[in-house]
Amino acid sequence: MRPAETFIDLIRTINRDNASDVLHRLRACVAAEDRPLEGHADARVTRLRRHLETLAFRFEGDDQLGAVADTYDLIASIVPEDRERWAVAAVSARLRDLCEHGRYAEATAVILDLRAGGSPAAIREGLATLLRLGWVAECGQEPESCVQCYRLAYELNGGDEGVTTEDGFALSTKVRNLRRLQIDELLPDGRYADAIALHETTRHVYRSGPLRAYDIVTAEALAAGGDGAYTELRPRRRIAPPDLRFFEPPPALLSEPGELDMPAQYLAFLDRAQAFPRSNVVIAGDKLVYDLAAHPRRPDILLQDGINPDQIMMAAFGETRALVEVPEDPHRVEAGLMMFGLQSRNYGHWFCEFVPRMLCYNDARCPDGIPLCIDDHMPASHEQILRLLDTRDRPVIKLPPRPVAFDRLGIAPPPAFFPFEMKPGRPVYDAIWPADIFAPVREQILERAREQGVLSGRTDRRLFISRKAFSQRALVNEAEIAEQLSSLGFEMIYPETMSFLEQVEAFHSAALVVGSSSSALSNALFCRPGCRILGLIHEELAFNFRGYASYIEVGGARILFLRGRTLHRPGVHAFHVSYTVDPAKVVAAVAALENEVAAGVPAGFPVPTADDRPIRLPDRDAVRPHPSTGTPARVDPDRLARVRTLAAGPHADAASGLCALEAVAYVAGEPHSDQPTCASPSLSAFIRTWSDRLPQDARDALILPLVPRFVGTRGSETLERRRVALAADWLVRTHLPAWFRLAKLNVEGDALAGLPALADIADLAAWCDHLERARKRASVANLTLRQTGAAVRAAAWDGAHQAAWATVRDQLEAAGPRILAAGWDAAYAAAYAAARAHGKASLEPTRHALEQSALALVEQMIEVREADPDQLPDGAQPPAAASQNGAADRP
Repeated sequence: MRPAETFIDLIRTINRDNASDVLHRLRACVAAEDRPLEGHADARVTRLRRHLETLAFRFEGDDQLGAVADTYDLIASIVPEDRERWAVAAVSARLRDLCEHGRYAEATAVILDLRAGGSPAAIREGLATLLRLGWVAECGQEPESCVQCYRLAYELNGGDEGVTTEDGFALSTKVRNLRRLQIDELLPDGRYADAIALHETTRHVYRSGPLRAYDIVTAEALAAGGDGAYTELRPRRRIAPPDLRFFEPPPALLSEPGELDMPAQYLAFLDRAQAFPRSNVVIAGDKLVYDLAAHPRRPDILLQDGINPDQIMMAAFGETRALVEVPEDPHRVEAGLMMFGLQSRNYGHWFCEFVPRMLCYNDARCPDGIPLCIDDHMPASHEQILRLLDTRDRPVIKLPPRPVAFDRLGIAPPPAFFPFEMKPGRPVYDAIWPADIFAPVREQILERAREQGVLSGRTDRRLFISRKAFSQRALVNEAEIAEQLSSLGFEMIYPETMSFLEQVEAFHSAALVVGSSSSALSNALFCRPGCRILGLIHEELAFNFRGYASYIEVGGARILFLRGRTLHRPGVHAFHVSYTVDPAKVVAAVAALENEVAAGVPAGFPVPTADDRPIRLPDRDAVRPHPSTGTPARVDPDRLARVRTLAAGPHADAASGLCALEAVAYVAGEPHSDQPTCASPSLSAFIRTWSDRLPQDARDALILPLVPRFVGTRGSETLERRRVALAADWLVRTHLPAWFRLAKLNVEGDALAGLPALADIADLAAWCDHLERARKRASVANLTLRQTGAAVRAAAWDGAHQAAWATVRDQLEAAGPRILAAGWDAAYAAAYAAARAHGKASLEPTRHALEQSALALVEQMIEVREADPDQLPDGAQPPAAASQNGAADRP
């Protein structure tokens, strides 16, 4: 018998339709051999293995990964001495086949078999395969595929230990976060049952209980329905706005001024309530009692319960209902007063949101003997503050991080409407704090401090508050400023090393305080009347300036803000970016405050009102024909004069704010929309994505001047294809070479930059091989992408890159899989090149240079006209990235 010839005959007949049958016959052929096909030296075995390897290669080229896996299994059966190698290859191919075709139940069975009897090598390969598949799905914005791949990896690994995703997250964290995003997408349509079912499939990964839907109500509404007791202690009332001043004339602030109408203060009691420490969620029967979630402004608020890292439960909020994890095995407490909740550990949040509730619990209408319940991870200073404010000598219960069932729970509200976070596209809400609440808190703590002999009676201290123990909102050149202030009689204090009463004494004895606008400035509540405070802060204009000013004014002190220079870091919330401040300006601001006290002349400048803001006048001849009507699309100069800043994201109406495209519609006299009919769709796609991802100052500097130029840019399909080609050309011949050159891949970068200009997206077909080679070259020996993925992607895939991708993606997809794959090759090549450069060269200069280049690209896209020739000039060049610190320099 000549098995090799039999194999060859069978292999010659194989095709996509009969692969399974032929493989079965090949397997039967091996089983029918008259003697075992064993021994590595056996020439027949070697020939058969080579034939099967070739067959597997053919299958892979046809994307028949299941057949590839079966072929590798067959090879493993005839080469026992090398069996593990082929078994490992089969595992990878089989998982790829099942996951790429959405057959996750079958993939789960494979995982169970591997866990039960797979070799360590096969398990490692399976993990690597699933992590790669999950990452590709995540980058391709395929959340369900991503969740399932990471879920399978978690189950194969038996947990999180020793494994992270490409961007450094634990598998359970990634699955939980992605599930939350998917659930959030379902709730606006009322699909609560679908969300609950989706959660059930993966809750074992992030160790969550089942979800249940609850109606959201206020404490007052619950009591009105007969399910609780509610006593109003202080009615709704209106307060005065704070006096807000800056050392230098500030631009218009980008935060939303907090309401001046303060909510009622109340005391409510709920029977048989359930709660979650470290969260504001309280459940009473089938109701979720949560004033903030039930607020009329709910659609603007991004609730953080069930999201923050220290949360012990999962929750997701619709407009009137919420999904909350069902409390399991709760800790039982007979009665308690709620002093636990979201961000209770943070000193600033504790003082502003939680401490004032003690006024309600000290009220004569609150029964004696009920314990105060706090989170067990609070610092000792928090409990010390409770003891100072508690007039009833109540016991304190520290709640561990597990659900709690209360026979009776007393609750009181924060003193003002204070959303932790606003939804994307909404301005930061700058809460204003009521003096009639904080004044009695201040007086009671100062009185207790006097009784304990803590207050020294000094009134002349000059304090500089150190921030060096904190990584968020860090004052990077603190030492340099401290050196300048020391010669002016300032002493540096470190609040985190001091007891609460020591901090009260320090601030109460101060005449002048300089420090970062952070939690430590909460102690400025205890400053004496006439004390002056210099609040240092980054340059971001969306900050709670009014909150600090209103709080500090309670005791008669005054704050002057001095903005420094923001040090941007990818992934850091604009609220918490680090910064530097010019020491000379600090000294000058201190002198201005000294003069204010001595001469009574207010230091600094007030915030400009709407009528004081600078007006940008347009070119009154800016007229372009509207392509659909033939009538001119005009820029209304009066409307343009009112557009002084741009917000991110869409808005309900112009009064709520304008994003870039809403501003275009506004100045063109169109109905409110972020899809103006007068503007080019390709330019709109670019600007919509880019503008929303820029920090506020950059958005106003780069995008705002372009608004009138977008009016009348809509053109023919041919014109739009040319604009899309410009964006694709920029991605390949400008954006990608910049990162290659930074990574010292100069030859490859020069080759890409030297490609002929792209006239149409279809011409990318000629570049497919170039881009595939570029991706592979950038990924060779790249060991850092996994560790630095988040920082790298934030640079290489920044707003400008995402804007260009949003512009070209539809046409890439329409052009077919090969051209779409070329686009993805370019995107991955940029990220890999940035990863190679990470740690060896700063990424920021290249990112900034490309940002300026993207601006030139937009201007080029605007200037393209119907009257131009119907092709790009042979010598046309895309806008080049500036040469900065190796962004385009050659060694």
